[in-house]
Amino acid sequence: MKREKINLHILWILMLSAFVYGCAVQAPTPLKPALVDQGELYFYLQPLPQEMLPIAFTLSDVSVISEQGDKTPLVRDDLQINGRELLNIQKRLFSKILAPGRYKGVSLTISQATLATKEGTMELMPPPQPLQLTLDFTVRRGKAIAIFLVLSPEYLVIDGFKFRPRFALAKPIYHPKNFLGFISNTSENIVTVFNKRTMEIVQVIRTGVAPKGMALDQNRGIVYVALAGDDAIELINVDSMEVYGRIKLRFGDEPVELALSPDGATLIAANYGSGTISMIDTWSKIEVERLGLEPDPVWIVTSRDGQKAYVLHSLSNSISVIDLPNRRLQTSFTLDESPFRAALNRDDSKLYIVSQYSSDLTIIDARSRASLGTIFTGGNGASIKVDPRNNLIYIGKKTGEIAVIDPASAMFIDSFPVQGDAGFVAIDGEESMLQVLSNSRNEVHKLNLVSKREVANLVTEAGPHALVVMGEL
Repeated sequence: MKREKINLHILWILMLSAFVYGCAVQAPTPLKPALVDQGELYFYLQPLPQEMLPIAFTLSDVSVISEQGDKTPLVRDDLQINGRELLNIQKRLFSKILAPGRYKGVSLTISQATLATKEGTMELMPPPQPLQLTLDFTVRRGKAIAIFLVLSPEYLVIDGFKFRPRFALAKPIYHPKNFLGFISNTSENIVTVFNKRTMEIVQVIRTGVAPKGMALDQNRGIVYVALAGDDAIELINVDSMEVYGRIKLRFGDEPVELALSPDGATLIAANYGSGTISMIDTWSKIEVERLGLEPDPVWIVTSRDGQKAYVLHSLSNSISVIDLPNRRLQTSFTLDESPFRAALNRDDSKLYIVSQYSSDLTIIDARSRASLGTIFTGGNGASIKVDPRNNLIYIGKKTGEIAVIDPASAMFIDSFPVQGDAGFVAIDGEESMLQVLSNSRNEVHKLNLVSKREVANLVTEAGPHALVVMGEL
């Protein structure tokens, strides 16, 4: 009986921890199991050409063909493809767990096709036989691979009533690393790689369980990914777009957010499960220091001079100040509101804090920790970024809005809409674009910082948590 009471008490604590962090960040999503002896195929339809605008068709069977010629069905339900809806938009058609091995292509069966005309909808004759698309690819154990279905715009309809599409398959190709962005998809156990210029997915990287926060070393070309479900951090090579290393933390750490010192030498992990932070030497990949803090670290900000790190604790309404060179807790201070996200201005003198339940942005003197007042933002803050070129503050809201704050005048000076919530934002200094991750819609929106208008968007995989892009400020 005593053991049962202890187990129930532990279960209650775990459920409370998950609930609190889930409310603080986003609603929890079901997690995929880890790949052990199998691989995974992600199948994307590339943006459809203008010629597909009036055409719709149904894929009733999609099968992968093994090297021996055996077919494995990839979908259970029909896939409806509408040219009007998918014009110039990339769409993932499905993902499928597969046995590792070599494959030589995909078979597609089109069961129905229609053409929209001025007189109404006209039935087209689909291809009489399944389409056999040839492409040699390998599914590796414990890995994911993306395959892309490309449609030629030529001769879609022949003889006025026959639908004869010409498809081809393509594997991921090399992209210049300064074009790349990375999205952690917690519930899919993947990091999605996208081309930030074309806003198209170019590769899918299978990770450990529950990837969450990321840190990007642009000089060395490394993406660090916190694996909350594995108590570990994985390393992704930007050039090869592959996982090449893992840093194991302690059981129950549950790392949720990461930050990197400006010189790239120290990685800091916020371990929500153990209420600690891990300080890791990135060259040796060894934890060189561990600091016990308040039991709910949810965000980390590092100063541009590499001297300080600020750790936010939402439950205790506090912030811990870490002396990075000496790897020690310097001090901590409390706030009136629950801190959720924060950013420093370009000279590290002011800390701007977004609180979960406050309609104001809190300003703290980073040196004295004294309050410098607040700026009204209207609440619903979910993310924050400071543009170091002009010190403007961008606050992403849960309600689908980006608020722009001018700290010089301490005023809310502008706002512009974004579809869904603005759960995570990154400033691409190379293109002067704002990359906005909508957690609720599984989308990334690319907005021009001058015109404040959306330039492009992409649909990512389920449960997105964070994004990083090469060239970000």
